[in-house]
Amino acid sequence: MFLWRKKIGWPIIILSLFLSTGLFSCAPVEMARSVVTDRFFNEQQLDDALEVVEDFFEAIMDEDYPAAYALISHKDQQENSYEDFLDEFRDVTSIVSIKMNWVEVKNNVAVVNIDFVDSYDGTQKTYRDLEVSLVKEENGSWKINFWP
Repeated sequence: MFLWRKKIGWPIIILSLFLSTGLFSCAPVEMARSVVTDRFFNEQQLDDALEVVEDFFEAIMDEDYPAAYALISHKDQQENSYEDFLDEFRDVTSIVSIKMNWVEVKNNVAVVNIDFVDSYDGTQKTYRDLEVSLVKEENGSWKINFWP
């Protein structure tokens, strides 16, 4: 009997104690669930912010200014009219392409780093490392902070 305890028994007892603690405690299960749901939630937030920036610049490239204006923050829309928004684009060159480099979300604010290429008089110019700021509205949707 002593030989059994010495060679096999103690590891089995320790393993069974470890497993029973894990099975009867909700903390490890809850922690695992929390990690999975937090990661999914954060990735969804990143994807949502990227989608708003992409939709905004696609609308600008298509000269669909009403659609682009709808993607700016409610605060910006209250403080500046649609005509003010159009004035911002009167002397803007044509955006040819946009590349999103990274996104960061902290609480209700997101920052998306972009590069874009524009064209003016047949010449293309690349702008790198521009940051687009977004804010999460009360309804949970991301909107562009257009005016500083």
